[in-house]
Amino acid sequence: MAYYVEKPTEGTQKDIAKAINRLADIQEGVEKPKRYGIKINKYDSNPDTRIEYILDAQGFVPARMNYDTGEFDYGSWGDIWFIKDNYPCMVKYDGTEDYRLDPNDYSFKLDGNPSDVANVEYGGNAMSAIPLVWIKQYEIGGYEYIILCEVQYDETYKAYAHTRSDGSIMDRIYLAMFRGSDDGTRLRSISGLQPMHTETAQTEISKAEANGSLWTTRTWAHRNLINCLLTVISKHDNSQTAFGNGNLNYTGIEPTCGVLQTGTLNTEGQFVGYNDNTHQVKVFHIEAWWADQYERIQGLLNINGDIRVKMTPPYNLVGTDFISTGLTPAGKNGYLTESKMSEFGRIPVVSGAGSSNTYQCDYFYFNNSTTTVARVGGHCNDGFYCGFSGVALNDSAASANWNIGAALSCEQPLVA
Repeated sequence: MAYYVEKPTEGTQKDIAKAINRLADIQEGVEKPKRYGIKINKYDSNPDTRIEYILDAQGFVPARMNYDTGEFDYGSWGDIWFIKDNYPCMVKYDGTEDYRLDPNDYSFKLDGNPSDVANVEYGGNAMSAIPLVWIKQYEIGGYEYIILCEVQYDETYKAYAHTRSDGSIMDRIYLAMFRGSDDGTRLRSISGLQPMHTETAQTEISKAEANGSLWTTRTWAHRNLINCLLTVISKHDNSQTAFGNGNLNYTGIEPTCGVLQTGTLNTEGQFVGYNDNTHQVKVFHIEAWWADQYERIQGLLNINGDIRVKMTPPYNLVGTDFISTGLTPAGKNGYLTESKMSEFGRIPVVSGAGSSNTYQCDYFYFNNSTTTVARVGGHCNDGFYCGFSGVALNDSAASANWNIGAALSCEQPLVA
């Protein structure tokens, strides 16, 4: 019989021991698994009041950026596992974790020695390690629900972002710290480079996969996971208000038009944002989660008005083995006013009647007459259209422009 164990890396043995002890306590009834949840009133348009904490999150103080002090306020969330166990690191092409980075200055390793974060010759990439999160998403009676748990509380809790193609679950995934740059062969996550642009979706994927068999571009499952975490900890539906506007400094000068080089926030910690429109935003050690440049992702398509999803690999650009959500985009291109919450994420559905400070506060584009591939987050000429809820399902996989790029993801390797 074959069995698999994680290849030991720096800090891994302690992580495993903590997880085993915690699971043992839960199984023996010593500790009940914590569930941190929110419910969202679909009919309340105020992004500051439409979300309520439930279950073990009741009484928590939200986490948000303090623009007066320039510091991120973690509220009650600083010691919760998905915050505490998230860290920046360098990951080799074979998927093994090489070493951790200083979380407050990526130019150094955790041990104080110089790092390879800006070394394009390094045989790997700068990545954010995201610990395992089990999510329950659903809606009932005019409310959307997101509940997070460290273990699989029951079968309705899913860990799609941490699921391999064979169905096995990873205890961490690696998402690029930086937007993808082209080294001539591969899509890279390295500081100090200009993000790649004006390529097709297939070229983006091919260059990502040139890093190795565990690498590809980020997906809807990854997007949904991080967005869920951000919505829960902030208790707010306006991501730009809670975390920062992102880079909105459009110059109009080709070919970059204002898209910033990677690594501008290397000394700013795990979360940072500004409301001046000239800086990037960073969440979970991931730079430019919105604004600056559209990120094209896998796993979310609009096929002639049918929104289809695929939550686990392998992926494709034509919808093979995708699941129909039964949802058809409605309204007109504009600010998002309604989404549908299910185990497949918070899917945008209706737009055109919202604004930059109502409902989810971000833009939704769609085209129901062809097959389109999702782009997310907006770009530097989109202003307050941008944010973590921003989705564009209006262009094909062949679309290529200065404002479209991609970013890497890497699976945690299995060792037989």
